[in-house]
Amino acid sequence: MKMTLLASAALLALAPAVQAQDAYFGLGLGVSANSTTASEVTGFEPSATDFGLALTAGYRFASVGTVTYGIEGNLDLMGGKLMSDTFDACTDFAPTWCEVDAALRLRGTVTSDLANGSRVMGSLGAVIVRGRAEDGPDNYVNATGRGLSFGVSWEQVGGTMPVRVDLNYDAIREDDADLYERDLDMLGLRVSYMF
Repeated sequence: MKMTLLASAALLALAPAVQAQDAYFGLGLGVSANSTTASEVTGFEPSATDFGLALTAGYRFASVGTVTYGIEGNLDLMGGKLMSDTFDACTDFAPTWCEVDAALRLRGTVTSDLANGSRVMGSLGAVIVRGRAEDGPDNYVNATGRGLSFGVSWEQVGGTMPVRVDLNYDAIREDDADLYERDLDMLGLRVSYMF
């Protein structure tokens, strides 16, 4: 009961400082360094650098001073480049991911306005990827993976061309091609025009 009263009092005290914000969108290009491993095979780590279209949609719903809270979704549509490490991924001896075609992120965000007219943002949430993986000897299937996603970004606010740069890390540790265990790590850089 005491905790409920304290939480209510804190929310009432913050209420005048909290204000509604707005929706935003972004369109840009991204590059992603992808790497994959399988628990059954050591020393084989296929990787690829892939390029794609970067889409962003978010909503800033509350702020306190120069700090804003929100939610954001990212969709990266990639080229689906085949990963390799001397041999191509998804070979006879390594049931890894073969390629990644798309990544969808949903994350909570915390944004801080800077004095120079720009802003920085941190985000944390979940990622879902779509690609191809091995699910049995010589059985390469469309697979969906899930994991944790972290991001930091910098955005130039105002001007004729508001530009944002994002750095994302995605750690995919589960997928629906469940005959083998495999990991997928993605480090991505996105540059977007925001409107």
